[in-house]
Amino acid sequence: MNDKKNDTKLYNVIFPLWVILMIPQAWLIVLPGNFIIDSIVLIISMIALKISGKMRFYIRHIFIVFGFGLLADIIGSAFMFIMTFLFHMSVSGDELYMTIPALLISAGAIYLLNYHVTFRKQEKFLKFRLALIFAIATAPYTFLVPTSWMYNR
Repeated sequence: MNDKKNDTKLYNVIFPLWVILMIPQAWLIVLPGNFIIDSIVLIISMIALKISGKMRFYIRHIFIVFGFGLLADIIGSAFMFIMTFLFHMSVSGDELYMTIPALLISAGAIYLLNYHVTFRKQEKFLKFRLALIFAIATAPYTFLVPTSWMYNR
């Protein structure tokens, strides 16, 4: 007979998504932070790629890029959630075999959404470059931060 309790805690799974769900005030940091990062990447990209009409281009695309970035983060988080709870593949959510695929899935989603939707009216090479820049620069690298660093385990 084993009277030991199951010590699985929800915070062990997916730090970025669960912090937002458990601490709604985190939205006050996450949303503006993501928006600022997306804005910086878009502005630098417009300068580097010599896009004309920068202000109009920025206003036309920033909210779509921002929304797709959040959606892509949720897709990557959903992958880790499914692997953890349905397939019991993770103990703490820190394992690279979970976080790297989730990061790549999110980056792929950023690329595909921006290529096929956000920048669809741009010439092929420009939309390829913009989508690739966003996929690389705005992928959710916070997935790689071990949750065990947040808790003394």
